[in-house]
Amino acid sequence: MRNNTKKFTSVTRHSNILDGRPGFRLSSTWGHVAVLEGGGHICELVLNAAGGINPLWKPKWKTIDPSRYKTSTHGRIFGPLPEGRLLAGIAGHSISFDFFGPPSGEEIAAGHSTHGEAPVVKWRRRHPKKSAQNRLVYGADLPLAQIRLERALSLDCEQPIIYCEETATNLATFDRPISWNHHVTFGPPFLEPDVTLFDMPATRSKVCPSTFSKNMALHPDAEFLWPNAPTKTDGSLNLRVSKNSKYGHYTAHLLDPALKTAFIAVSNPRMRLLVLYVVNRSEYPWVGNWEESYNRKHVPWKGREFCRGFEFSSTPFPIPRRETIANGPLFGESTYKWLPARSSRSSKYVIALIEVSHDFAGVASVTTNSDSIAVHEHDNGRVVRLRLPVFLRA
Repeated sequence: MRNNTKKFTSVTRHSNILDGRPGFRLSSTWGHVAVLEGGGHICELVLNAAGGINPLWKPKWKTIDPSRYKTSTHGRIFGPLPEGRLLAGIAGHSISFDFFGPPSGEEIAAGHSTHGEAPVVKWRRRHPKKSAQNRLVYGADLPLAQIRLERALSLDCEQPIIYCEETATNLATFDRPISWNHHVTFGPPFLEPDVTLFDMPATRSKVCPSTFSKNMALHPDAEFLWPNAPTKTDGSLNLRVSKNSKYGHYTAHLLDPALKTAFIAVSNPRMRLLVLYVVNRSEYPWVGNWEESYNRKHVPWKGREFCRGFEFSSTPFPIPRRETIANGPLFGESTYKWLPARSSRSSKYVIALIEVSHDFAGVASVTTNSDSIAVHEHDNGRVVRLRLPVFLRA
């Protein structure tokens, strides 16, 4: 029988995308993507065939647009600066730009927030009259950093793929070192202890310092090979899954230098959903693995949050920019990028939402060619193939 389902794509603005905050929804026959104006966050990735579950983290606290944050009013709700403004509006896939981590003391005094300006300023739609029905171009000016950041999102009409391209333009007259980090955070119900699988082509890895968290089971500063991280009790912890306990930690991972394209893959076989990001490895050589399991007691966390960030990045650790530069390469790989004076640089990545089987074993590898993505499953010969127009080529 002929399938008469009409395929469509559209971009619409809504006044209430999340917690009464405005943003845009890109919709297609297969599902939708939603983004917020405040901070630019990608807050929903929905595949209809997988029950319409949004795998991305939505904080238990009620968020606000970060531009509304005032310490006198909101400090007791979201915490003080420099982190309070970021946490006031955070959700789902957040970008950290043009640095990754806390600002220095001098930068805090100058008005900077944790993870840079990009996730705390208002993003506006660009060129709406010239945009195709399946394409949203939106961006933000970062006045303190003197950088313009723009993101273009396009939906594939036939299959659940989102094409993402970002361009950063240095408005200043000097070259500058930057970090470009995508803080992709997953939460319940998609994130389940010992069920949800986290996969990537990592080689060398390192645990964060002991100062990151008091409730850290991992051995601080230890180097290891993914996915088995050393614990303080001389055991090991398989980081492919999250655990049902109170803890918090961060680990940094070098993606295989032999690859041209790399990936992060997060799947919940019970919900039959795989979220796959495919990136150019030269642009994002690092993945940060951040886990928060009912650990942080201060506002706005209050010991209530279970979430996990799988962050593809130019920078391994969330530390002040000055430290990133001073520390230099890690495992022989650069830890930051240069954005030349009065110049632009772009990066591309692809998001795919894939329906999988209940016995899906996770992603062993992802291969790409000029027109397709092949997702190879762990421990068996099953392969999922997606058509991919020439997009990730430099």
